[in-house]
Amino acid sequence: MKSRFPYTLSVKPYWHDHFFEGQAVFPAVEALITLAAAVRSLYPRAVLHHMTGAQFPKRLTLEPAGNQQPVQIEIETSEAGISAALLTSIKIKNNTISRTLEHARVTFIQDDLLPGQTLPFRAAGKLDGACISVPAVSVYRELIPFGVSYQNMVGDLSVSENGALADISGGGEMDESPLGSPFVLDAAMHAACVWGQRFADIVSFPVGLDRRIIHKATRTGMSYVARIKPVRASGGTLIFDAWIFDQNGILCESIQGLQMRDVSQGRMRPPRWIKEGV
Repeated sequence: MKSRFPYTLSVKPYWHDHFFEGQAVFPAVEALITLAAAVRSLYPRAVLHHMTGAQFPKRLTLEPAGNQQPVQIEIETSEAGISAALLTSIKIKNNTISRTLEHARVTFIQDDLLPGQTLPFRAAGKLDGACISVPAVSVYRELIPFGVSYQNMVGDLSVSENGALADISGGGEMDESPLGSPFVLDAAMHAACVWGQRFADIVSFPVGLDRRIIHKATRTGMSYVARIKPVRASGGTLIFDAWIFDQNGILCESIQGLQMRDVSQGRMRPPRWIKEGV
């Protein structure tokens, strides 16, 4: 079964702190929350904490004024689960042809049985190899210049060739969502972006992830630890696995196959200092 229906994004003011080349763009983590909420509205008993095949193929630019933005949601049920996509339509060729753009897609697996913890907290905190520490203030001033709402890595980010380790704030500017705080996973992606700037010489943004499992929903106002592990860096796409723990060492999220890519086509470049050392 497949259905498509109009949907209105209620644009939150803090979304405008998420920039790309001077324009506010809809964060991937917020797109997942929107799709989860749309699925829950149609299927109140839907399982939402196991996601696969997430893709973010086209950026959605937020309108500079106004607090509502029209989009479309497409939902399809199958044996694989419940798939949802965030779409918009544009007119081309003198408004005679309508073209549909896909901005996000994900499948929610309808199985309450989740795999066990794959990385112990003690192992996550060990970062092998020559390690540098990058102050979060330097990250958000020079490497990822987002607005204050999306500056949620705190303290020093530790980075080595074998990965990154970050302390993260759960943020505090939103109501709780079906998937927990968006700021925690978003900041974990920032750590992966910094790794890519140092070791792959690119400024990368998330374009997809193979699997995301929410073992325990993160919350605004709380503190977390994220461990990023590079899996592959070839063909212009960086692949990472990631784990997010609370301050008691309890696994909150595990992410497999986080895909990061330079979507600026080389216009954005890392500063020299991050490649040379701090």
